[in-house]
Amino acid sequence: MKTSYLYCILLSVTILFCGCGKFLDTTPYSNTVVDNFYKTASDAELALTGCYNTVVAAVAQGEWGRASFNSGMQALLDGGTDETIMRDGLADPLFGAIPTAAFTEQHELFKFSWSFLFKGINRVNYLLDHIDAVDMTDARKEEIKGEARFLRGFFYYYAGILYGGAPVYTTSVQDPMAPRNSLQEVFTQVLDDLQYAYDVLPHRATIPGRANKWSAAGFLVKSYNYLASSKMNDVGKSLNFELNSFDWVNSTDLYTKSKVVSQDIIDNSAYKLTPHYDYLFRETTESAQYEECLFTGESTSAQVSSNDYGAWLFYLIPVGATNITGGGYGYYRPTAEMYYNLYDANDPRRAHNLGGMLVDRANTFEFIDGVKYFMPLPATPEDENYCITKFRYKDPSIKNINVALTEGNYPILRFADILLLNAEAEYFTGDEAAARSRLTEVRRRVARENMGNTAPQVSYLDSRYRRSNFVTELLEERSRELCFEAQRRTDLIRFGRMESAIAGLSDGKGENKSRWNVIVPIMQENWDKAPYKIWFPIPINDVLLNHNLVQNPGYQSR
Repeated sequence: MKTSYLYCILLSVTILFCGCGKFLDTTPYSNTVVDNFYKTASDAELALTGCYNTVVAAVAQGEWGRASFNSGMQALLDGGTDETIMRDGLADPLFGAIPTAAFTEQHELFKFSWSFLFKGINRVNYLLDHIDAVDMTDARKEEIKGEARFLRGFFYYYAGILYGGAPVYTTSVQDPMAPRNSLQEVFTQVLDDLQYAYDVLPHRATIPGRANKWSAAGFLVKSYNYLASSKMNDVGKSLNFELNSFDWVNSTDLYTKSKVVSQDIIDNSAYKLTPHYDYLFRETTESAQYEECLFTGESTSAQVSSNDYGAWLFYLIPVGATNITGGGYGYYRPTAEMYYNLYDANDPRRAHNLGGMLVDRANTFEFIDGVKYFMPLPATPEDENYCITKFRYKDPSIKNINVALTEGNYPILRFADILLLNAEAEYFTGDEAAARSRLTEVRRRVARENMGNTAPQVSYLDSRYRRSNFVTELLEERSRELCFEAQRRTDLIRFGRMESAIAGLSDGKGENKSRWNVIVPIMQENWDKAPYKIWFPIPINDVLLNHNLVQNPGYQSR
């Protein structure tokens, strides 16, 4: 991290830079001296809110829409896979290099991502350092510690999967010249924090969408599976970079733990697959999200300001006039392979996730729970307006905020993901039948048994999607269900399939024809030359300011 930033945070409390409006007219909380702040229960609650706001804030300490989870982080985790490619002709300097793997250590999105993660960690550490001295009940104090440690585990989980080893801080006293800790040390901290939260947090948080026992359990499962699969597939082995090594991992032990914890979630959490798949991705269907989502990025918080909204998803929502239909720019487009190869034509998820642009026509809108949404036009990959249509904004004429922002929550961890992670753990601990039954469970939501006669029967989907290689089938089902939700890059890397997935894409001229697939040869060439890009680079500014930060292999910071 930058030296200047570290010295600043050692002198101040970073609480709320997430909103705008009236907060710009008052003394910011970051100017509050620590010793004068952590006195009352309301101080502690406000500090905790600041920790949560880092996740999806529209503004995080001046970095507008670039650092939060549903903006820059999602671009890093979704862009340039066999799900999303760059729009032909895109010249945006921030988002354009990611989906073609043309990035270097100088790319600004890494600076924003690295900064976002450590700002979140620092906010948590300030809170944990001072919570014991706050005048409040011991029970609530313990819950706050659990929520804070969940968030620290959350931030370090993403630091680990994006960058590998990173400086591990457990207090607010930080060394601006600290070296990177190893990936083993990062995930040891992740697992310790998440286990603590799993043990102490209640079944549900007082405020909907905040972390609870099952949020921590879910990220424990994700961590177990990430580490176990990466070790099994020798991720990064050829790079001979000890800092990011998985040699210390016991895959059998971690998959066994994953099976136990994921089964606990399935049996006891009361989360479920909400009946309407599409309700998970709209601005105004929170009740459906809370049925399925173990953790969400909350776009608003009554405890902060009505101006605190989530960062835009403009490159993932359907193309359309932002001020008229609630559309976006379409920076990232789906591959043709998703449309032709991944989904059965009658799978309702294909119609929801892949489509065309939004236009202001009388017959292209629908009402969901009484709220007007413009509907994407039908489209195939050959069409210029072939878009990602999973996330939907409501009619912008009824919004009270910047229409490029979203009032909706962002689904970070869903019950469907838990079922699929459990399937993975069941398979690698020897029960393929139980693993396949979990795939069936996920498919049943979009099958005739739930959707009615217009949808295929679940037995048909099981047959249609079956692969002789279970891991192939699992990864395809994860993509069908979780596409564009910041999962695919990690899934491909941890199973050693990133390069083969990119190499297998068409160039837009063959059977799987798509205008946007003309970008594929650029992405393929970049991956062919640089397989080390399974790790993102440590931002060059941080490496230059701290000579102890060893750069990931293949990059040219020093």
